[in-house]
Amino acid sequence: MRRHIKALSIVTVLLLLSVACGGGSDRDAAGNNPTSESSSSETESSRESSAETAEQGSAPVESESSSSSSTNPNENEETSVDPPETEYEMFGDIVWPCNPGTATGATDQGVTDTSILIGGGDDRGYAASLGLNITQTDTLKAFVEKCNDLGGINGREVLVELYDAKIFEVSNVWLDACPRMFMMVAEGFAVDSLGEETRVQCELAHIPTYTVSAAAAHGPMMIQPVPNPSDRNPLSMASYIAETYPDAIAKSATMFGNFAATIETKDKTLSSYPPLGFEFIANLEYNIVGEDDWTPFVLELKNAGVKHIYFTGTCLPNYQAFRSAASVNGFDAIYTTDANFYENSCREANDDGVMNNTYVRMAFIPFEERNYSPGVNDYLEIMEEKGGEIALLGMQAASAFLLWATAAKACGSDLTRSCVLEEAAKIDEWSGGGMHVASDPGVNEPPPCGIVIELVGTAYERIFPSEPGTYECNESWNAGFTNRWTDDAELDENRVSQKFTTE
Repeated sequence: MRRHIKALSIVTVLLLLSVACGGGSDRDAAGNNPTSESSSSETESSRESSAETAEQGSAPVESESSSSSSTNPNENEETSVDPPETEYEMFGDIVWPCNPGTATGATDQGVTDTSILIGGGDDRGYAASLGLNITQTDTLKAFVEKCNDLGGINGREVLVELYDAKIFEVSNVWLDACPRMFMMVAEGFAVDSLGEETRVQCELAHIPTYTVSAAAAHGPMMIQPVPNPSDRNPLSMASYIAETYPDAIAKSATMFGNFAATIETKDKTLSSYPPLGFEFIANLEYNIVGEDDWTPFVLELKNAGVKHIYFTGTCLPNYQAFRSAASVNGFDAIYTTDANFYENSCREANDDGVMNNTYVRMAFIPFEERNYSPGVNDYLEIMEEKGGEIALLGMQAASAFLLWATAAKACGSDLTRSCVLEEAAKIDEWSGGGMHVASDPGVNEPPPCGIVIELVGTAYERIFPSEPGTYECNESWNAGFTNRWTDDAELDENRVSQKFTTE
């Protein structure tokens, strides 16, 4: 069921709540949402309340009667007539930013009187992992279709072209998009470092699903709905593990693939975890395309007395293969990782329980809690209706598109890239309609908030905080630091990369 708000004048202000943690995920097999339950009556009631709160300009306009001073009984009296009511559909706790309108003008590249051309993209054609991150383009297609169903952006139809970077062809994507696209929206490339120089020099703005390299994560002409800067690291999970397993963290280790994205993520961990008491006594690099035998890794960790392992990479096949080898060799530890491990293929592969004791850091409300989050429920309903793979990365893409659409709508007829970036930067709280914790995209700051879930058998269980639909926040959990990656990105005083800018 949909909720709408009714207004007597055009809605010009959207209620925005917001934020984030993130990165890409591997999706090489079609996935379904972990639960397909419909929203409960409790959700619908809260939705009704949100709609009432979001109502703008609902006071009726009074018309003065022309007979107020007339004494002629035969004079016709004018009566006030209420204007027709217009319905605005909700997405979570915000009003959909797509609606009919009369915007006109070829105001920027890719913009006409009737349409806006944007680009999206993923790495689905990468031969070693076909379908990589296709969930974000599945989501973008579905949300563009939904947006156009509602009337587009102020009446302009949104047109989208979807690119495939195949991991290593990112620069080619930007070269094609630069002279034609208004902006790139809800795209994400695993090796974005290969294309960032091209994008910056052709001055193509974007609101991506995620970024990876430091230069891209701090790039100019870029705003993320779920900020993932290279000089900050949310520590909600690290704090939970430190408090729950204080003996284990003193004998920690990292395992990371020989791949730029995983190496940089590992280095962020090494730069931010030690103040909480973590001591890393081993850091092991594995082949990102897989190892013939994981036993040597297991034995090295076991002999070193490691009790906690931060693993960065993919759940399947590498992590599962490593955990299977650990089980055979009787090696037990606490394992922590990031949100890309929240996927159906991962939980379904744990029917033997080999990957139990895996803790996952989250900034999004899990699908299992759709009844507690209208935004998550709306994302699932749109994907169920429009088709496409459902995944956490898809919700992140949905948030990126909604942020772009919200800023584009605010520009009205005068739609330019600079206007979209300016309007998006004004939004200091953004949660994608309540799908994730609130962040401040304009200053590229991740929130000091999070959720910890645990993989137990073929299910994910909320561990911290325990109440469904909630997050735990602590200002001390937003760790700032510098390392070789931030140094290489040449950040200015506003933490914007100057690596590829020209004087």
